[in-house]
Amino acid sequence: MQLTKIFRLVPVLLLLVTAGCQQPRSSLQKEPVALNEQVEQLASVIASTKYLKYKCNRSDLPSDAVIDKVAYKVAKQRGWNSAGYGALPQRSEEIYQSLMRDNTPEQTKCSSFNSLLAPFTDELRAEKSS
Repeated sequence: MQLTKIFRLVPVLLLLVTAGCQQPRSSLQKEPVALNEQVEQLASVIASTKYLKYKCNRSDLPSDAVIDKVAYKVAKQRGWNSAGYGALPQRSEEIYQSLMRDNTPEQTKCSSFNSLLAPFTDELRAEKSS
């Protein structure tokens, strides 16, 4: 089930996002993250955040363009090269559509995403207010 994959990926990315905002790359990561894994992690966070915004009524979240911009900013903070992210918009849309089709109760998805994405949504709100 696609949602299970999302729930596995989102905590990993959130740890990276949180740590990436607080520490230099060299202290976090010894081995490089493969490009396809970077895209998958970022696409999962973007899709889940957009789900929060549109399906969970999180009107405090910024525009889709800002969500994408902050995801790229986080990737850059991680030392990732976003030049290879051509597949990111399509992949995040695919994941978003999977979340929409998933029959997990919406309240469960919203609650989980609100908790898991808190560091990223905090970053978004900071970006929105600056």
